Amino acid sequence: MLIDEYIKNKKISLYKLAELSGVSYPTVYNLVNGKSDINNCALGKVLPIAKALDLSVEDLVFLCNQKYTFTLFKSEQCHLVNRMGQVEYVIEVLEDKKIDHFWRLCCYAEAMYMVAMVDYLSRLNDIPKCTNYNYIRSQKLKEKIYPIDAVIEKKLTNKNSLLKKMEKDAIPEFLAFNIVEGDVIHG
Repeated sequence: MLIDEYIKNKKISLYKLAELSGVSYPTVYNLVNGKSDINNCALGKVLPIAKALDLSVEDLVFLCNQKYTFTLFKSEQCHLVNRMGQVEYVIEVLEDKKIDHFWRLCCYAEAMYMVAMVDYLSRLNDIPKCTNYNYIRSQKLKEKIYPIDAVIEKKLTNKNSLLKKMEKDAIPEFLAFNIVEGDVIHG
């Protein structure tokens, strides 16, 4: 879950969060650790936690979503590109400040993925690179993120050959962030 990472980045303890929100420590602990489903919590508990973390309720629900994965996020972005069109995707992401939104939520991999996608699609369509995100371009993930099928194959075969090939064939805009990504346009 993303909420624990967000709380770590805010440098706030669960005890402090409970105190600031006025919600009991066990409730806060259970939400953050996935023992309680935020969708089943009373708004009277969720709203004060969101306010204490300077989040909207919607953002708090997103960060606590146990079904969310980076693989799902990547898939959604690729589907959006294919459904909307490359240029339209770039325009929407930039106009709606979606990258800023993920960065603010400490969803760094997601923000980096979107910058890489925008940069890649901009290169393909001869669109000048948006310089608003140079502060993100100066970052990279600590460890490489590979497509899930490559990770599974590595675990099953104990061979790195597919990972190495994928790295070699990766789109440079993604690889700059340590995200190994191949064909994002055709799925």
